[in-house]
Amino acid sequence: MSDAARSGPRPEVAGAPGRVEPVGGRCGAGGAGVTAGLPEHLVAMAALASVRRWLERSGDGAGSSVSVADLEMLQRFCASIGADPDQLVARCLRSTTSGSTAISAAGRRRTDQAITDFVASEGSTGRDAIVLANTLRGFLIHNGIFMQGAAAID
Repeated sequence: MSDAARSGPRPEVAGAPGRVEPVGGRCGAGGAGVTAGLPEHLVAMAALASVRRWLERSGDGAGSSVSVADLEMLQRFCASIGADPDQLVARCLRSTTSGSTAISAAGRRRTDQAITDFVASEGSTGRDAIVLANTLRGFLIHNGIFMQGAAAID
C-alpha cells in the first residue's frame, strides 16, 4: 500500500472542500510569515515560539505542511488542558541537578494521556483518532519532545 493510500486525505478546512491549505511558508525570526492569511483567532497562537518551530520544521522544506485545521485542533487541545502551546512543551521538560533541561518522563506520560482523553472527547475513533493524536504528538516531536502513540495495527 502506498504512503498516500495509508495516510488518506487530511481533514477539510472551512471554505476549501476536499483540501486543506497549509499555513504560509517559512516563519523567520519574527514569525511574520506565519500570521499572514491566518484567521484572526489563530494569529496570537501562531506567533508563539513552539508553534513557529512546528511550522518551520514540518513539511518538505518548501513550506509548512501544518494546516489551519491542525492549528485549530492544537488550540482546542491546549484550551482543554488550560495551557498555551509553549506551556504544553514546558510541561514535558524538567530541570536537572546540573541546571540543564531534560525531558520529563512523567510529564510526557501525563501529556500523552491528555492527548488520548482529548481525542476521545472530540469523538474521534479508529483511523481518525490515530491521525488526530499523531498530529498533536507531531507538534511535540517538532519541539524536541519524543512522543509515541500505541501501535495501531489494523
